[in-house]
Amino acid sequence: MLMKHSQVLKDGTYVKPKHEKLAYGTMVLVRVGIVRDACKQLQRAVTIATRYSAVRRQSEIVPGEPEPQILDFQTQQYKLLPQIASVFALLFSANDLATTYLQVSKDMTKGNMEMLPELHSLSSGLKALSAADATEGVEICRLSCGGHGYLKSSNLPRIYSATTCAITYEGENTVLWLQVASLGRSLQDVALKLVVDTESRLQRLCDMGQNFHHAWNNCSVLLVRCAQAHIRYFVCEKFLQRVKSSAVSEGLRGVLHQLCRLYLIYHITLNHGDFLRCGSLTSAQISTLEDELSLLLTSLRPQAVAIVDAFDIHDEILDSTLGAWDGQVYERLYEDALKSPLNKTDVPEAYHKFLKPLMKSQL
Repeated sequence: MLMKHSQVLKDGTYVKPKHEKLAYGTMVLVRVGIVRDACKQLQRAVTIATRYSAVRRQSEIVPGEPEPQILDFQTQQYKLLPQIASVFALLFSANDLATTYLQVSKDMTKGNMEMLPELHSLSSGLKALSAADATEGVEICRLSCGGHGYLKSSNLPRIYSATTCAITYEGENTVLWLQVASLGRSLQDVALKLVVDTESRLQRLCDMGQNFHHAWNNCSVLLVRCAQAHIRYFVCEKFLQRVKSSAVSEGLRGVLHQLCRLYLIYHITLNHGDFLRCGSLTSAQISTLEDELSLLLTSLRPQAVAIVDAFDIHDEILDSTLGAWDGQVYERLYEDALKSPLNKTDVPEAYHKFLKPLMKSQL
């Protein structure tokens, strides 16, 4: 079982594998699964938070008018709609990675190892990005539900704990980003600029007398940024390709296109400094993108609940008082509260036994 690629002969001689990264095949397959699982966890969290946001009413947008659904507040839309878009981005990237893995595995059986290093780099980057994005996204969803998001019955704390562990298992994310950085190539201007600047710094440190390994370590923060830009570009590219190629109605394609634009602009505005630094965007263009971001949030808001419903996650899987399909949030919260031993009686026994005698005594 352990001698698929390397072998130990009967006389004890060790025979190396044909390619040093052949053993990475199984690891890549596991990482495909991690990307898909991260996507599923984010799906659950954003379904719960979006449905809750369509039920919860609070504050006023216009003084004197009824309290709106909190999903009508653009700050809430900004929290949740990019996470919905991220679900599709991760899903499409995971599918593409799985297809690439199958093709490379087929090539390997024929002795062609050319794409194996690229597959290893890609799987490392996508695992790191999906784990980080999903973890941050689930936490945003939890916070968007206010105090109710902290309840065990919301199921958001469990989803968060099940997601964040992916940052460390099967390769800690920073280590994986550095593995991607060792193959740093990208067509995107920002990634290319970061790679050029980092290479220049690496060379400068070596010229100053540092050996390569120490110079690499002293550039590792920039190398991580290079890797992140490269993989983010890959994810955005696959999102765009899938929107164009999917055999869906034009109406659905329009929604997917809006989600894709939202995903792109959301991450550009979050990292606008890199785009300004490399000169690929001006400050005026960043402002234009921020305006479009606002329009996309408004346009996608009416679709939000329908989109998460389309994930078709059964209530038994969500296991949440906040995110059930029927929208009966407060009824479910009340039913769950009744299960607590503290609520078996209107007045706890401790009051009659300890507090009442103290309050009635003549101190």
